[in-house]
Amino acid sequence: MLQKGIATLSYLVLLAMFVRPAISQNGEVYSLDKCIELALKNNSALKTASYEVNRSGANVKGSYANILPTIGSSFNSSRTFRGERVDTRDIQVEDPATGQISIVRRDITQPTQQYNFYQMQVSYNQRLFDFGRSWNLIKQAKSSFDASSQNLASARQNVFSNVKLRYFDLLKAMKLEQEFQLTMERSKEQLRRTQSMYEIGSVAQIDVFRQEVTLGSDEVNLINQSNALEIAKANLNIVMGRDPETHLTIADKEVNMSPPGFSLDEALNIARENSPELRRFEFDMKSADYGRKAAKGRYWPSFGLGITYTKNNQVFDRVYGDFDQNFQVSVGAQIDFNIFNGLSDAAEVSRQTANYSIAKENWVNTRRQKELEVKQAYLNVKAFSEIAQINERNVRSAEEDFRLAQERYRVGAGTSLEVTDAQVNLTRARVQLVAAQYDAMIARAQLEAAMGTSDRQPE
Repeated sequence: MLQKGIATLSYLVLLAMFVRPAISQNGEVYSLDKCIELALKNNSALKTASYEVNRSGANVKGSYANILPTIGSSFNSSRTFRGERVDTRDIQVEDPATGQISIVRRDITQPTQQYNFYQMQVSYNQRLFDFGRSWNLIKQAKSSFDASSQNLASARQNVFSNVKLRYFDLLKAMKLEQEFQLTMERSKEQLRRTQSMYEIGSVAQIDVFRQEVTLGSDEVNLINQSNALEIAKANLNIVMGRDPETHLTIADKEVNMSPPGFSLDEALNIARENSPELRRFEFDMKSADYGRKAAKGRYWPSFGLGITYTKNNQVFDRVYGDFDQNFQVSVGAQIDFNIFNGLSDAAEVSRQTANYSIAKENWVNTRRQKELEVKQAYLNVKAFSEIAQINERNVRSAEEDFRLAQERYRVGAGTSLEVTDAQVNLTRARVQLVAAQYDAMIARAQLEAAMGTSDRQPE
């Protein structure tokens, strides 16, 4: 019992040596919430989706132009200078004596002239009726805005989901590196023991060679895992909208291996209700349907009304004063009926019909994919929770087996091969436990993403 207690204490000391530096390096320590906060500020996909919502909002505003009146005005002012002008004209001349009139061709001189000209005009035009085409265009713009809003919600969900996945993936890489580091330290300690026993003649030199090979293998595993750790850091930096080489230290997070607190059918219903991707395609279908109705409306005439008030004169006050005088008002009705425009109307109807079919197929396919994602993630959470519990028992057995193998080898009752096998089994058990723990966390994040609840606080 004393030896077992010493071995356990030694393991805890080693664990403290390698775990603490991995979490409290120089610089700020980022929690999961902090990483999500940075990603929400910097993520390019989220910014792009936000700009698309702004653009769709502007399209909605512009769509009202077809039903709102158009009011225009123009104000002109000019001064004309005309130089002296000589024209040859035929004029009538009366003979004073006889009273007869004859036509005489003479030069007529017009003196230099200067005069002003002022004009004011105000017009009002209103589309009265176009068989619902304008209103359908408004509804189409609103549906497109709703679709882009759901796309923004989806992008926001993806930020939460991707940060969580990368965060847990980084934690997994950190924990695995710690395990491989501890494994290498165990191999070094075992090599020192074997060398000491070889020097006193207790074991053969082949045992030393075998332990050196084991240590080399453990060093290779540590190098590979260190590379995986750096890649995991870069991936998290990327989803946070930062340069992949940015220094990053994250806080540890308690492992949650509990199974889901709801059934698979409940998870599927939540996904159908919450998925912004599904709702986006629903609004895309509505938008295309309204667009199809608006396109068909182009086959029908549209009716409009126009009123124009005009004043012009050479005197300023006669134009910009006494508005009940010197004016002209024109009132007219307009009917626009497109007889033939190169089949563009028919093409637009076909285009909107195809858009509707595409959106519907996207909705159907997305719903299937969501249901598959929910089912896979749900089953993975349950499986990894069970696997982790099994691995916890395996670790306890592997630790005891390794301790007994070392003790048997020390007293000469066991072989170095038994020690090596026990050490490999212990490493495998601990690595599998860490992998199962964080795979369960990753699967839970994937389940939240599939259900559309990534941005909610865990229960």
